[in-house]
Amino acid sequence: MTRVLFVCSGNTCRSPMAELYFNDLCRRAGRGDITSVSAGVCAIPGVPIAAAAREALADLGIAAGDFRSRRLDGALLAESDLVVVMAASHRAAVAAAFPECRAPIRMLLEFAGSGASVPDPYGESADVYRRILTLMRPALSGLARHLAAVG
Repeated sequence: MTRVLFVCSGNTCRSPMAELYFNDLCRRAGRGDITSVSAGVCAIPGVPIAAAAREALADLGIAAGDFRSRRLDGALLAESDLVVVMAASHRAAVAAAFPECRAPIRMLLEFAGSGASVPDPYGESADVYRRILTLMRPALSGLARHLAAVG
C-alpha cells in the first residue's frame, strides 16, 4: 500500500480537496493499493472542511462526508510514503518541524510540470475554490500516473 500525505496550512481547503479528489481518482482507476490522507501544519483539529471546498467537490460527484481537519504530526509522516505540499512554505515547515521525516516531500504542482504553489482559497467564494480544484486536478492525475510508474 502506498500512502500519500497532502499538507497545507489549516487542512480545511486545499489538502482535503486533494485527499478526497485523489482517493476518488484512485478508486475509479481500481488502484486500491494507493491511498491518501491530509493534514495542516497549523491546523486546529476537528474543523469541518470549508463549505466552498465541499461544494467544489460535490460538483464532481465527490462527497466530503464527515471530514475533519487534523494537525500534521510525526505519526502521520512516519506512515507516509510521499508528502505532497501545496506551497514551498509548507515544505519548509515540514522539514523544520520534522527533520526525521524520511518520506520525500514534493510540491503538488510539480506533478503537472510546474514548481508553483497552489493558491490558498481560504475565505474566498465557491467559484475560487472550483478554480483551485481545477488547477490541482492535472497534478493529482500526474501524481497517480507517477505512483503507477514507480510501482
